Amino acid sequence: MVFMELGLVSLLLLYIFYKWATLKYNTFKERGVPYEEPWPLTGNAGAVVLNREGINKTILKFYQRNRNHDIVGFYNFRSPMFVVQNPDYIKKMTVKDFDFFVNHVPFFKSEEDALIDGMLTVMKDQRWRNMRNTLSPIFTAAKMRTMFSLMNECFNESLSRLHDATKGGKSHDIELKGWFTRLSNDIIASTAFGLKVNSYEDQNNEFYSIGQGVVNFRGKQMLKFFISNTMPIVQKLLGFKVFDAEKTDYFKRLVIDTMKYRQEHKIHRPDMIQLLIEAKEESDQNWSDDDLVAQCFIFFFAAFENNANFTAAICHELMENPDVQERLYEEALEMREDLNGKPLTYEAVTKMKYMDMVTSETLRKWSFAGAIDRLCSKDYDLTDDHGNVIFKFKAGDCVWFPVVGLHNDERYYEDPNSFNPERFSDANKDNIKPYTYLPFGVGPRMCIGNRYALMQVKAMMYYMILDFKFERSPKTVENIMDDVRGFQINPIGGFWVRIVPRNQ
Repeated sequence: MVFMELGLVSLLLLYIFYKWATLKYNTFKERGVPYEEPWPLTGNAGAVVLNREGINKTILKFYQRNRNHDIVGFYNFRSPMFVVQNPDYIKKMTVKDFDFFVNHVPFFKSEEDALIDGMLTVMKDQRWRNMRNTLSPIFTAAKMRTMFSLMNECFNESLSRLHDATKGGKSHDIELKGWFTRLSNDIIASTAFGLKVNSYEDQNNEFYSIGQGVVNFRGKQMLKFFISNTMPIVQKLLGFKVFDAEKTDYFKRLVIDTMKYRQEHKIHRPDMIQLLIEAKEESDQNWSDDDLVAQCFIFFFAAFENNANFTAAICHELMENPDVQERLYEEALEMREDLNGKPLTYEAVTKMKYMDMVTSETLRKWSFAGAIDRLCSKDYDLTDDHGNVIFKFKAGDCVWFPVVGLHNDERYYEDPNSFNPERFSDANKDNIKPYTYLPFGVGPRMCIGNRYALMQVKAMMYYMILDFKFERSPKTVENIMDDVRGFQINPIGGFWVRIVPRNQ
């Protein structure tokens, strides 16, 4: 009898859990939006959760199956996402009618941390506008120019290690993601936190180790993130945070102590901490220290992984496309001659047209952000050019714009699987349909640090292409995207390539 009662209670609890896990799964049916049947709790992202494929591949396959719908429903775990796939509607919603879609969808749904809440990407409404206005002067070309010298120091250290590995003209197999992650770490430490770090010499330095723990969503941290997004009530009951307090406290102490020391001793260094100090002094907003620390943190969070992926992907594409590699090498040679022995400058980086074409095509093909999200802040009628209502959004609706789908749609990019920098030549780039190329987001809420990312990646590629050829290694993965799992571009087999020193 007792066992029967326990069995009935268990069945009742399972039924309650099932109903809760699928509570929102009638949303699209009720709103008249086409969708695919979701799995309980994981929605349409089950293959990602089960570690069968990466999130970008899931979004791309979903887009390709449903691309003829202007709006289609995707269940991101338990959350219904209205996926807007028509570029004209993306323009209306992110630019013309931006006031209805000012904010991002909350990433950490029950997080109560000043560091998280203060990040520019998390801030909402007027508070976001105020911080954006405060930060915008930091990311101008003039400010990037002053920061470039700090980057150069990090480039030189990375390159000297590669030269040591290829002494005597020998080739060297290298896992690019790990290599460029260390470079990205050292650049961020220097340009954002005012810290001198060498992650090639001291591979387990504190800044690198803590940073890896923050950005790598695997194991325990992945589980905490999953609970935060699907069961925020459980997270509150258990009282844990996605980011461990000791890790976030490390960044807080680092920034605040550095700011105080510089102000007390009148020390000036052309990095982000200095620019934040100046921005705070010039702003009419009463920003707290936590607010400023949060901007350094999101800078780290956004740049650490993405910039390493970006640089590794370019090297991989150059390896796969020797003709592109040779042309980029010729442009780099011309730039070196123009510099006439002087070090590379920010202006020189921006003048390399073919480099820009190569980086642009890499961003298109790889789409490091698979989708861009927005939160509908008030009821909104999406209309066509004739004023006909296409769809009625409600306040609280979560929206996705499928970047990886648009970037790989043959209606917009002929033979999208091929790597063709000519798409972005002066003769061709104006033929790209607007709002089908969104590597850094779109509208007023697009990534504020795009100049920084492009400056770092282009400069490193300039140095590397001058000194090395990229060839296939026996360890090179045949199809990188098929080898990626989870929410980040981390192929199981790594980003292996063989570097061969050029005659110098």
